[in-house]
Amino acid sequence: MDGVVHRHTKPGTAPGTLAGRAPVPDEALDFTLVEYTQEDVVILHNVEVDECRFHLGTPGRTWIDVAGRPSSEMLRDLGMAFNLHPLALEDVFHSNQRAKLDLYEGQGFIVLNDPSYEDGEIALRQVSIFFGENYVISFHDQKHDIFKPVRDRVQTAGSRLRMFGIDYLVYALIDLVVDRKFPLIETLASHLEELEDEALGHPTNDTLGHIHQARRALVTFHRLEWAEREAILLVMRPETPFIMPETRTYLRDCFDHSVGLLDLVESYREMCNGLMEIYLLQASNRMSEVMKTMAVITVFFLPLTFLTGLYGMNFDRDKGNMPELGWQFGYVFFWCIALSVVVGLYVWVKRKRWL
Repeated sequence: MDGVVHRHTKPGTAPGTLAGRAPVPDEALDFTLVEYTQEDVVILHNVEVDECRFHLGTPGRTWIDVAGRPSSEMLRDLGMAFNLHPLALEDVFHSNQRAKLDLYEGQGFIVLNDPSYEDGEIALRQVSIFFGENYVISFHDQKHDIFKPVRDRVQTAGSRLRMFGIDYLVYALIDLVVDRKFPLIETLASHLEELEDEALGHPTNDTLGHIHQARRALVTFHRLEWAEREAILLVMRPETPFIMPETRTYLRDCFDHSVGLLDLVESYREMCNGLMEIYLLQASNRMSEVMKTMAVITVFFLPLTFLTGLYGMNFDRDKGNMPELGWQFGYVFFWCIALSVVVGLYVWVKRKRWL
């Protein structure tokens, strides 16, 4: 990778703090600055705000990536240093915003979502992108370097990121955020398949709760992806500044990926609804089996109980109220009647196909 320069600045200084200011733990942000042209690339890690502000005024294309969640004071300092609109900074501070595109004077602001699937629930994480004529400033909540694949592409000589304008970098960041959702939806699909096997095989008392949890996750994912699709559509519009026509072609592909994600979410929502029906059907079948068993017991034993109770009554035999009690073979006769009743009921139930 010709012309690529890496440098870590002032390792003893907490990243993201202004000169002369004591580091604050919740303001310990990771600043990564990338300045590139078609010929060379300079990548600076752990830079300070003042150095980022200097590079924003250079002729090359500048990308500043801020990892972590800044406090309101830090955002105010960043806004003054990078000339960011205060309303957009409010959206960065109050994360979990709906995906959108806002246009300010000489600046565009995009909000995207980079959720994760943890313990059966969707954890929301926000990605914010400021872009202008020759710069991009990105914010993301997590310390993990989610934009490293894009940074690696910038270091490749002759890549589209080096040859195209700053708008292609905006597209690359959006495309990465969209594509990061495909592994998430695959994980969610695997979880649904496990729930399907559980619902069809041996459902437990927790199965219904897990299905509801997956259903809520899909509803949340659908809401996020629907808004993100609309935001990408807005970026593609001709009136969006700094986005060249040739880049809109690539954004169309990104839009198609977003639509594909929505189609997958819709299909898995239907699958989840089907799982609910399967679980309820299984529960109904189990209840039907129980009721069927109880009904069979009742059908066979109710006549026998009646005969036994009648035969066992304490009648006065001397008065002849129950002469059968005095028969020599009365006991055997009673069991013959009982067995005849049982056999007759069994034949009748079989003919009705209730068994």
